[in-house]
Amino acid sequence: MNREQFARAIRTACAYLDEPYVVVFGSQSILGSYDDSMLPVEASMSREVDISPGSAFTAGIDLDDKLSVLDVFVGEDSPFHDLHGVYVEGIHKDTVVLPRGWENRLVHFTAEDGPGAEYGRTGLCLDPVDLCAAKTIAGRTKDHEFVSALIRDGIVGAVDILDRIAAVGSQWPAVYTDDRDLALTRATNWLESFLPDRAPAAEAGQSVAEPSAENYRAVLDGLSAAATAHPRSIREMLGRSSRATPRADDNGASSCGVDREHGPEPDR
Repeated sequence: MNREQFARAIRTACAYLDEPYVVVFGSQSILGSYDDSMLPVEASMSREVDISPGSAFTAGIDLDDKLSVLDVFVGEDSPFHDLHGVYVEGIHKDTVVLPRGWENRLVHFTAEDGPGAEYGRTGLCLDPVDLCAAKTIAGRTKDHEFVSALIRDGIVGAVDILDRIAAVGSQWPAVYTDDRDLALTRATNWLESFLPDRAPAAEAGQSVAEPSAENYRAVLDGLSAAATAHPRSIREMLGRSSRATPRADDNGASSCGVDREHGPEPDR
């Protein structure tokens, strides 16, 4: 995936959700911080952008309906996927283990709407160190390959990932049922394999402090703070998004009046 495809996925997801911003999880959130030309090939191999609607962090929103919209219009095997070669995976925010305070370190990425548009759509992307911490704790082969490539090319340092995990601890979702201590030990030992002179990590079985219950108001505040670089506040943009509809593209309109790139046609 290149950055142009990444921006298109964000722009189109926002259009179909009728929201000004989304939160980007998963490996391709690295494109919020770096152009694909700066990254090792292993870091941009995925064709999937993991996205949670910005409204997922506001009480009273039916997230399942929002995720269904993403699945139908920009998900795998959708017309958008067929046309652009990439797709969006709508995910619940509670499915990822992240360092605490991640919402205050989000990287603000604007996907421009095109010539004549007043504002772009915003993807709030994981900080690269937070992303690598999450990938390391997940510990799948593809996660190790991704993080190894970033460490090898000097994009992210193993010491930085270790220090982030140790300094702030991890935010464990309620649905996580595996052994947390074991996951942390494996992650730490694997990262230390890049640092032969560094002292060993905590032994298996050492207790790890449990995070307090997640405060979604604090998360929402963090998201709002992350988006302050935008010309309008999130509150203003949310009000605007309820009135605005996506722009039609000259080449992408389908017979049903839906633009595969930018979303539904505006009412006339």
